[in-house]
Parts: sequence; structure tokens; C-alpha cells
Amino acid sequence: MTGGPATGWPLWRRQIAVLARQEVGRSLLGRRVLPILLLALMPLGIALLRALFLPESQRAHPGHTTTEFAQIFHFFLLRFIAFFATALLFVKLFRGEMLERSLHFHLLAPVRREVLAVGKYVGGLISAALAMAATVALTWVLFYVPHGSLGFSYIASGRGLGELAAYVGITVLACAAYGALFLLAGLFVKNPMVPAMLFLGWELLTPFLPGYLKALSIVHYLGSLEPVPVSQGPFALLAQPVPGWLAVLALVAISLGLLALAAWRTRALEITYSVD
Repeated sequence: MTGGPATGWPLWRRQIAVLARQEVGRSLLGRRVLPILLLALMPLGIALLRALFLPESQRAHPGHTTTEFAQIFHFFLLRFIAFFATALLFVKLFRGEMLERSLHFHLLAPVRREVLAVGKYVGGLISAALAMAATVALTWVLFYVPHGSLGFSYIASGRGLGELAAYVGITVLACAAYGALFLLAGLFVKNPMVPAMLFLGWELLTPFLPGYLKALSIVHYLGSLEPVPVSQGPFALLAQPVPGWLAVLALVAISLGLLALAAWRTRALEITYSVD
């Protein structure tokens, strides 16, 4: 005898997998990938220019490169590239389909609204993580290429690979937290870039906030995981660093909490194309 049709978690798991594959295809193989590629080319272009014009006196000493990459990762790759890349990807998961007048096909399908939200989020997270992790890894490698054999030795060393793994892991956590935030924003407001700019301003102010307010910032936890500490400037307010395990736990909790709110919001989601 064969069992009946799958229900409950086995069915939801399959539906999430199908929805995630669809979103990965739309995000990485369609027109949606073009702005992400443009963002990714910016740090790669900087790394290439640095490789071409790095003074000969610095090529024999790769030690300073570790600090330089830490700075560009924190202030540019993390706060700008990853932030806006996730905004572009996750806002379009629901709001983009509303504008394209195609979301109703998902809402009419026999899929729970919560499953729809989770499936789209997983697909967006996979897309953002693949794109941003590749960008970070290639930029990191290009930073060490000008140092010749010394640079390649560091790239292949345990310390170098551990450093790269840390940066990639931080990038994935950033995509998870920012992605959940922008998914939620796309469900509540017609122009999610307005709250995105407000939140970006908050993230930029984080170094100058007291410790109890820093805890409300995603970048505070991401910065605590960076393998090379970065100076926040002379006017930054010092705060007790967050232990690595607690920073990871906080980022996962933020991501899941925002995703739960997004899933709850989809239960009452109604489509009125004439208004949107």
C-alpha cells in the first residue's frame, strides 16, 4: 500500500524548496541580477585598481593588506554593497511581484501564506549569499595578488583561509538579517527604500551611540565577528565587544524574528493592483 498525499511538514518542506528554486532562478538568471552585478563590480574594480597601482615598496610587505581589507570590508562591502544588494533582492520578493502584477498567482496556489514567505526568503537568501560571498572572496584574493608569492602563500595558509571563512560567514549572516528586514519592509510600505535609507542612517550612527543603543543595530553584531578589528574613528563611543557566539545567536534571532513577522503579515496580505 502507498501512503496518502503528503501533509504537514513534509509537504511544506517540498513547497519551500520549489519556491526557493524559483526565486534563485529569478534573482540570479533574470534581469534582477543586473543591479547586483553592478554593485559587485564596484569592490572588484577597486581591488583591480589597487593591484595595478600598488607601489613597489608595498608589494614586498603584505602585512598592511590585512588591515586595508578589513577596513574596506567593514565600511564598504558590509555597510554599502551587502546592504543595498539585499535591499534590491528582498524588496522585490513581494513588492516587485506586486508591481509586476504576478503575485496573485502565488496567493491563489494551494500554499500556506507562511510557507510562501519562508520559501521566498530562503530563495532570496541563497541568491544574496552566493552573490555577496563570491564578491567578498574575489575581492579578498585580489587584495593579496599584487604581493606575488608572499600573497599566494598567505591565501593558501590556514590563517588566510580562516580569515576568508570569517568574512564569508559574516557576509552570509548580514544577508540573512538585512534580507529579513527588507522582506518585511516590502510587505508593509509601498516604497521600501524609504525605511531602508532610514535604517542605513541608523547603522551609520552606530559607532557614536551608547552601548544600549548599539544593541539595536545589526552592524554592531556583525562587526563583533570580524577577524581584524577596525577603528571607528576618534569620536566613536567605545562599548564592550559582543562575544562571538552571542553575536551569531543575536543575528539568527533577529533574522528569524523578522521572518516570523513577515510570515504573519502575509496572512492578511491582499492584492489591489489598482492601488499598488
